[in-house]
Amino acid sequence: MAGIGIYLAAAVLLPLLGGVALDKAFHTAPVFVLVGLFVGLAAGAAGIWLKVRELSK
Repeated sequence: MAGIGIYLAAAVLLPLLGGVALDKAFHTAPVFVLVGLFVGLAAGAAGIWLKVRELSK
C-alpha cells in the first residue's frame, strides 16, 4: 500500500504532461491537457481499485 500515492501521481502526471506537449505542438490549448487529465485520473482510479481489491483477498 505504500506505493499507491506514487502510482496515482505517475498515472495522472504522465498523460497530463503528454497533453501539455501535444497542445504546444498543435496549438490547441487546453484540449489535450484535459484529455490527458481525464485519462490519467481514470487510469489511476482503476489501478488503485485493482490494488485494493488484490490486497483485500
